[in-house]
Amino acid sequence: MLRVEGVSVRLKSMEILKDVTFELREGDLIALLGPNGSGKSTILRTLFGLLKPVNGVVYLDGKTVHGMKIQDVAKILGYLPQENSETNLRVIDVVLLGRTPYVGLTPSNKDLKIALEALELVGLKDFENRYFSELSGGEKQKVMLARIFCQQTDFLLLDEPTSHLDIRSQVEVMNIVKRMVDEGKAAIIAIHDINLAASFCNRILMVKNGRIAYAGKSSEVINPESIRDVFGVEVDVVRYNGRALVVPKDVMG
Repeated sequence: MLRVEGVSVRLKSMEILKDVTFELREGDLIALLGPNGSGKSTILRTLFGLLKPVNGVVYLDGKTVHGMKIQDVAKILGYLPQENSETNLRVIDVVLLGRTPYVGLTPSNKDLKIALEALELVGLKDFENRYFSELSGGEKQKVMLARIFCQQTDFLLLDEPTSHLDIRSQVEVMNIVKRMVDEGKAAIIAIHDINLAASFCNRILMVKNGRIAYAGKSSEVINPESIRDVFGVEVDVVRYNGRALVVPKDVMG
């Protein structure tokens, strides 16, 4: 279990996160929803140990994340940042970076087998010798997911894994993550598309000004009032197959 208790984070003179509390358990697929600058990425970076709270604690299987070595954290938490650097490495070499917490710079045949299986899992079988820089945006994102899966962690921290992707690639990426969660992992995803979050995630955390403003199932927290409060826009929310779907109103009014 990943447990966040009363976490506040300050960057320079500004408090970015304020008293954030929630839990991530096996089988959870949690969406972090909120406008740009609300603190979604900061939450994920803090969970992974890249940022240290000024107050509060992040517990990982009963241990404090910020008291662990980053190599040990990376064996339990897989973190996919929002922006991925371009590289001329082959796809297999990018994926094998996920084995770094275990083997350093000399992967074994076992590590290679795990990497190839991860590529097959994300639908990129036989892509191993292609160059990362030559792939489409959707293919690159799948390679980065394969790298995370190659770490064989219990928890996935994904910062906008569907950004800049067309709708088919968005659905493919979310299906991959959902399948991993169904097989026993847990994931928390910073995402902008409310409807995509409602379709795939079993819990929603809506972030406003560094605080968790609303938390619960999508049917409980996604409504015109919460969206007006968090995003400052007027919407209608309709129900389809038990899911909440957001339809923006005419912003020109």
